[in-house]
Amino acid sequence: MNTTKPLTGPGGRLADVLLWAAVLAVFAPSLVWIAQVAISREQVRDGVAVLFFALVCLMSEDGRTAGWTVRFGWWAVVFVTGACVLAGVAGVIHQPLPLMVALGLLAGGVVLYLFGDGVLPLATGLAVAFSGFVILAVLFPFADVPLRLFAGRAAMSFLDFIGRPSDLLLAGDPLRLVLVSGGRPFEVAPECNGFGITSSCLLLGLLLAFGRRLRVVDKVLVIVLAPLIGLFSNALRIIIIVLLAPVAGVSGYQTMHEVVGTVLFLGTLAGMWWLATGLPSGRNPAGSPQRKSLIS
Repeated sequence: MNTTKPLTGPGGRLADVLLWAAVLAVFAPSLVWIAQVAISREQVRDGVAVLFFALVCLMSEDGRTAGWTVRFGWWAVVFVTGACVLAGVAGVIHQPLPLMVALGLLAGGVVLYLFGDGVLPLATGLAVAFSGFVILAVLFPFADVPLRLFAGRAAMSFLDFIGRPSDLLLAGDPLRLVLVSGGRPFEVAPECNGFGITSSCLLLGLLLAFGRRLRVVDKVLVIVLAPLIGLFSNALRIIIIVLLAPVAGVSGYQTMHEVVGTVLFLGTLAGMWWLATGLPSGRNPAGSPQRKSLIS
């Protein structure tokens, strides 16, 4: 049962609309920039989709769907006010970090406004994860080459280990990375840098770590393991593609490439969810499913 005490009465809808209009005016440039980045970068767009679907799943977890309140409870006011204050601080000191945190608080404030203070842990998780998403979107241009180098070197090392001597060639400007295995070249293109799966794992890990009631050690482990799982998942994708290429042939290569990428992407995220949430382990006296973290 939602115990949120609304701060607005029956005539407060107009005040809500005016307040949200003012907030939107403050954050409009940042929101437009985020939308443009998400539209132009598929790997960034993946993070948005993962956050949205994970949020929906958590909201309806165990068959319970949060009821709509569409009112300002105390925590909604705190989150939205904090977002506006941090946006003002960012404008005064001309530094982007407070604005990144502000955008996360704004996202959490929207959830609290829609569903009430009863979803505070989930709103907190979304605030942290969305702030992380904004930071990752800013870092995207700088992450491409390091991520591609890691994926290429990791794949090369594993292929050497299993008796498939490989080499990683670097050339050109902009930089091109070519993994040569079995006499066949495979370009590690920017689209294959693993930013999508790595950032999606990290965002999902942040949402689950702060949105669920996990022990502190579990939260730390989820957050630390999330990007590592994403990095190695991308390297594994490259390895599998290289090994299956002779079987797929020229005609089937592109289809195999897409299937392997999609299966590993979804499988990795499912593994992250399983790791952080665990499996049902009976029911508590109240009758609701009791969950146990697998890393506890």
